[in-house]
Amino acid sequence: MVTMPHYETAFEIGLRSFPWSGLLHPAIAIVIGVPLFLFSKGKKFYGLVGLVLAIFGALLVLILAIKLVPEYVSLRRAYASGDSAIVEGVVENFQPAPILGAARESFSVGGVVFRYNALDVTPCFHDAPFRKGPIRPGLEVRVFYRDSCIQRVDIRR
Repeated sequence: MVTMPHYETAFEIGLRSFPWSGLLHPAIAIVIGVPLFLFSKGKKFYGLVGLVLAIFGALLVLILAIKLVPEYVSLRRAYASGDSAIVEGVVENFQPAPILGAARESFSVGGVVFRYNALDVTPCFHDAPFRKGPIRPGLEVRVFYRDSCIQRVDIRR
């Protein structure tokens, strides 16, 4: 009897992988701007600065939502419908992100090279180096991907 290798999913594209921080960072301008505008108490300069901050933050959130949501929906739909390539094998040529500098990592599995920036605002796999991501040299993995997006990473246990 042949047993199938057991894999544990370390990453899967979904609501948890949506780049929420990309939308929340500009929201800080709204959080600062609205109270500044509302509580300026007749000081026109503070009211104007608050209004400009709130409008600027709202525009950034809107622009980022217009960019990120369709990208996420497209990538998630492709994954859910099985429109992904799959490669299984050992992690080779792992290049971790340096402690200082660009947060780019890369590795290959079965001759397929994967590259990502750990600081990118993307729903795809891009595990930040400070979290000590799951990819290590010599690990047996199964990777679901489409174009340059890693949609799922399974690690053999």
